[in-house]
Amino acid sequence: MQEMERFVGIVRQLRSENGCPWDKAQTHRSLRRCLVEEAGEFLDAVENDDFEGMQEELGDLLLQVVLHAQIASEEGKFTLEDVARSECEKLLRRHPHVFAGQTVASAAEALKSWEKSKIGEAGSQQKRLSVMDGVPRSVPALSRAQKTLSKAGKSGFEWNSMVEVVEKIEEELQEVKDALQEGNPVHLEEELGDLLFTVVNLCRWQKIEAEESLQQAVGKFMHRFRWMEDELRRQQKSMEQLSSLELKNMWLQAKDAK
Repeated sequence: MQEMERFVGIVRQLRSENGCPWDKAQTHRSLRRCLVEEAGEFLDAVENDDFEGMQEELGDLLLQVVLHAQIASEEGKFTLEDVARSECEKLLRRHPHVFAGQTVASAAEALKSWEKSKIGEAGSQQKRLSVMDGVPRSVPALSRAQKTLSKAGKSGFEWNSMVEVVEKIEEELQEVKDALQEGNPVHLEEELGDLLFTVVNLCRWQKIEAEESLQQAVGKFMHRFRWMEDELRRQQKSMEQLSSLELKNMWLQAKDAK
C-alpha cells in the first residue's frame, strides 16, 4: 500500500497548480482514447505471454484509473477510496458463494449467481429500463454486438436452432449481393453491417468470442503478408510488379510457409 499511496501522490502533484501542463489539461472525456489504447496494449502483452510487458501496461492502466479518480475528486464527485469501497461492496454482494455461505458447483453456476445478484441490487431496475441499457457504447463493435445478442437471447429473443442462424447469414449475404448490384453505397453499408452482425451471432452460438476470432484472423493475415514482403525483398521485387496470378500464387506459398 505504500507504493500505491506514493502513486496517488504523484498523480495528485501532476494535477496540482505547479504540476504538468498536459496532466492538468486532461478531463474525463479527453482521456477516453488513452484508456482504450492502454487496455489494447495490455492485451497485446497478454497475447505475447510478455509478463514484463503486462506489468508495465497494468501500471499504465492503473494510471488511467487514478487520473480519473483524481479529476473527479477535484470536482467533488468521488475519490479513489470511494471507487475501491463501492467495488469491494459489489464483490461481496455478488459472491455469496464465497462470502455468505452459499455453494456453487461450477464456473457456470458462479456466473448465474453473479447475474442473479446484479438483478437483485437496489436501484438496478430504476437505472436500467431495458436489458440493452447494460451494453457499453464505447467497446469494440464486435464485442458490443456479441454482448447485445447475448442479452437478447437471455431475455428469450432467440433462434430455435443453429440451422436458422446459418440460414440468416445466407439471407444477409444475398442482400449484400443485391445491394452491390443496386450500386447504392448507403444501402450496401447497411447490409454489410447486418451480415457482420449475423456472423457474430453464429460466433455466440458456437461460444466463440467474435472479437478474438477476428483478432486471430488479422494476426494470421499480417504474418502471411510479412512473409510475402520478406520473399519479395529477397527477390528484389515489389508487389506492384506482380500480376494478380503471381500475387495469388505467392499468397498460397505464404499460407504453406511456417
